Amino acid sequence: MKENEILDQIHRLREEHARQCGYDIHRLFEEIRQGTGRLEAEGWQVVSPAPREPEAADALREEPPKLNRSPDENRLDST
Repeated sequence: MKENEILDQIHRLREEHARQCGYDIHRLFEEIRQGTGRLEAEGWQVVSPAPREPEAADALREEPPKLNRSPDENRLDST
């Protein structure tokens, strides 16, 4: 697989941040909230992603179609 320098850097930074927080999710998010507050205090506009349309959110929750075939027939490989 081809290496992606940007993704590698994101993974390194995320791991470093998690390590600094002792892998405590509550501490990690508190630091993120504090950082967001600092940015807003400096005049940056912090925005949240737009909410998903109800249809799109529902589509993500749908069950995949059930296949009425034996497990051998459901295999993706062509052996």
